[in-house]
Amino acid sequence: MNDFQTKQEQHAYLAGRIKSGLDTLDVSYGEEAIDKLVVFMELLAEWNKTHNLTAVDDLEEMLSVHIFDCASIRPYVKGASLLDVGSGAGLPGMILAILSPALAVTSVEARNKKAQFQMYAANKLQLKNFTVENVRIEDFHPKEKFGMITARAFSSIENFVNGSRGAIAPNGRWLAMKGVVPKEELKVLKKLNLKFDTFALKVPELDAQRNLIVISAPK
Repeated sequence: MNDFQTKQEQHAYLAGRIKSGLDTLDVSYGEEAIDKLVVFMELLAEWNKTHNLTAVDDLEEMLSVHIFDCASIRPYVKGASLLDVGSGAGLPGMILAILSPALAVTSVEARNKKAQFQMYAANKLQLKNFTVENVRIEDFHPKEKFGMITARAFSSIENFVNGSRGAIAPNGRWLAMKGVVPKEELKVLKKLNLKFDTFALKVPELDAQRNLIVISAPK
């Protein structure tokens, strides 16, 4: 990370880098969203010093590994509500909520310290469209089903789909973020008779394979 004389200089630098990355991804944004993304990064870096929320604590690395990676699925997000399973530090759920103020995002995170961080960050950022549920996905029983359910660092696709079946709406879609295409996991989806599509994601500044598996829920 560059050396900055003031916090304002660092903030402006990160804001510029985020704008460039989102432009590359062709993801729209407002100035308020950019400011909130920078503050989110700063909060995450601060909490990481004592709570070890993610393996990445360098702001420079966070840009590609967290912000751009999460934002890369924004073009595939449709509808009014989204559930993020095993959100950890709020990835991708909180990033998508920041970029899409009209999208109602619910995060399910079983680990208390990570859920607490999300609650703290959402309050600091005044994210009125973001809700945190500190429970296991198997114990989450929403009154209204979700049209989209995402997962980034969850276990297998089979566990992701089966664990969240009770939360997805008919004709909804699961969005599973993966590295390389998980061919063995996709074989399980075929056995479960679930249709899916695979999309290669090109994440700015990230030299690694990233793929999105979009799985259609039964009618």
